Amino acid sequence: MTMTVIEYALIALWFVGAWLLIRSLYERIEAWWTRRMDAYAAWMGVELESMFEEMALSRARQLITFAVLGGISFGFLLGQGIAGRLVLGAAMGVMSYFAPRLFIIYRKAQRLLLIDNQLVDALTLMSNALKSGMNLQQSFEMVVKELKPPITDEFGRVVKEIQLGRLTDDALRNLAARVPLPDLRLAVESILTLRETGGNLTETFQVIATTIVERKKVEGKIKAMTAQGMTQGIAMCLMPIFFLFLFSLIDPSYTRPMFQTPLGLVMLVVMLLLEAAGLGMMFKIVKIRV
Repeated sequence: MTMTVIEYALIALWFVGAWLLIRSLYERIEAWWTRRMDAYAAWMGVELESMFEEMALSRARQLITFAVLGGISFGFLLGQGIAGRLVLGAAMGVMSYFAPRLFIIYRKAQRLLLIDNQLVDALTLMSNALKSGMNLQQSFEMVVKELKPPITDEFGRVVKEIQLGRLTDDALRNLAARVPLPDLRLAVESILTLRETGGNLTETFQVIATTIVERKKVEGKIKAMTAQGMTQGIAMCLMPIFFLFLFSLIDPSYTRPMFQTPLGLVMLVVMLLLEAAGLGMMFKIVKIRV
């Protein structure tokens, strides 16, 4: 009878210890996740603000949470078997966690590309404004009036900073920091240098605009020459995934071990990693900087 009471007491202590351990781990994981979410949401807010878009921190947290939960649910429904559903759900959840970051990076890259394409028109317009007798600030205002976003947003911020009392040089340095384009940085450095040493800004803007146009011509030729290699590389990387999908439709029992066995799941993960590495190496090889 005494041994039975001791056994019950030990079992009760074990459950209490297990409960305390789970609670401690849960609290630590919750605190870690909260810190990650706050940092992630703050980063999204800063990046969107730099693109003249606004998003509240609470909405950013909701977007991240919905993306992760949606990825886990989609992977769980797509998998086969308990192990396959758990592994695929976890993998899709991790991928979905990085989806908002990748989307913002893509949006920022597209915005920089638009600004780069508008830069020649802006420099030409500023050169013509200086020829007509306007000063540098008035040439910025001319860009804001005549061109379209997103470049007008950036030059409009420069004009507002100058009107609020910030030095023109500091406003231009902030512009170069916000828009990390080599051509724009060259234009800003030229303006800063000529403001200190003296020189012809009109001619400088024309030279930079001509240089940008010629560089874009060379980049277009290189892109046309490397397009075939990129297409072949993408086709080769997508071919295994296409055949796996095709065999799954023709004979599901043939590919079922890939999704229902631990070895098959490991092979799928390794395949995806090798495909991503090969695609990255291919893009790095065919990308030529001018």
